[in-house]
This record gives sequence, C-alpha cells and structure tokens, in this order.
Amino acid sequence: MQRFATALLLSAMFLPTLGDEASAQQVRAERLVGGKENPPVVSDGSGSFRARLRDDRIAFRLRYDVASMGSDVLQAHLHIANPGNNGGIVAFLCSNLDMPPTTHADCPDSPGEVRGDIFAEDVMEVTEGDPPVVIIEAGNLEGLQRLIDQGSVYANVHTDDHRGGEIRGQLERRRR
Repeated sequence: MQRFATALLLSAMFLPTLGDEASAQQVRAERLVGGKENPPVVSDGSGSFRARLRDDRIAFRLRYDVASMGSDVLQAHLHIANPGNNGGIVAFLCSNLDMPPTTHADCPDSPGEVRGDIFAEDVMEVTEGDPPVVIIEAGNLEGLQRLIDQGSVYANVHTDDHRGGEIRGQLERRRR
C-alpha cells in the first residue's frame, strides 16, 4: 500500500509538468516527394512535416530540399484532400508571394526549414464542386485538426519549376 501511495504522489508531482506536451497529438508527413503529387512530378526534392495538435493551435515544423538549379520556393501550405486527390488550400505555412491573406513567414531558400503555429484565424474556407459545397469553414481549427487526424490533409511545397507543387506528403498520426 505504501508503494502505491508513493507512486501516486510521484505521479501527481510530475503530471503537471507534462501539461500540454502530454495532451498534444503528434502528426507527420515523413516523406514529402514529387511522386506523391497529383499528377506525379519528377523531382530530386524531398522534405518532412511534423506537427503537434494543441487545443488552441497547431505547432509545426516543415523541412524541404528542392534541389532544382535556379528554382525558388514560392510557397508551402496545407491542403484538404484524401491521398491521390488534389484539394483546396486550408492554411499557409510560408510564402514568397504577396497574395496570401495570412502567412507566418517567408519561405527560406532551399534547403530550408519553417517553424510556426497555425491558429483558428489562419484556417481558410475550403469549398469544392459546382455549386460549391463547404468542406471546412474559415476559422475552424477544431475541424482542421479532425481532418488531419483522419488523414485528409497534405503538406505541399511549390516552386518556380513546379508551380502546382514539387513535393507533397499526406499527414498521418505519428506512431510512438
């Protein structure tokens, strides 16, 4: 009984220090490559995307190496679509263009790394079809997290050479 009480006391002491880390779900797109684009792209480029889903944000890290000579990274973002399908942009990760409504950072030269947070105000509305059907509403962070958890979101890096996307990877729950 004393051993149980000691274990309970120790866990009570250390549990609060885990806090947000313990409750945050980890997701990743371990390999972003040209062959996962739709249609596939012949590219030596590669990358990775990792994120932690938290109550109030998605903390992410995107790494890429799109080695095309003279090709610059234009932008990177998350799209909503199932594997093998193309979908609408739901959140920008970085951009070197003037047009995005919300951007966390400029995309660094390749090889590059971008870190940031996606908040509710960064989530853009995504529609599909004619007449348009709303897939996700603007500001719906919880909905974006649910779609990530269900495997319906991919990360994409666009370059001068491949404006439709040079490397791509579907997000999935990280296995521990």
